[in-house]
Amino acid sequence: MSELLDRLFIWLFLLLVSRFLVLISILSPVTIHEREELSVAMFGYPVPFAQQDLMKIYGEYAVDYPHKFTISFGMLENVSYIYFYKIPFFFSVLIVYIGLVIIRYIHNRFLI
Repeated sequence: MSELLDRLFIWLFLLLVSRFLVLISILSPVTIHEREELSVAMFGYPVPFAQQDLMKIYGEYAVDYPHKFTISFGMLENVSYIYFYKIPFFFSVLIVYIGLVIIRYIHNRFLI
């Protein structure tokens, strides 16, 4: 019984870690190749799940493209909306979770 609870705890812990890693991935920059792509900037890895209209914030920003942009939270004057898509978020968490389970299996199988 104790071994079953240990396995359940580890699997739930890996699920929590995978959700955290996917959520924190929206902070990584994405490369925008044209100015028009600013209106539909997609963030998140491995499957993009967060969309933001950066045209409102960086519309007059003169830069050479391609350029890396990060998600904007609009702390002071610009209100920025971030749209989360549930199905791509689920697939991102699933991919990262499967990767963590494979790493755990390889670790237990070959290193211990």
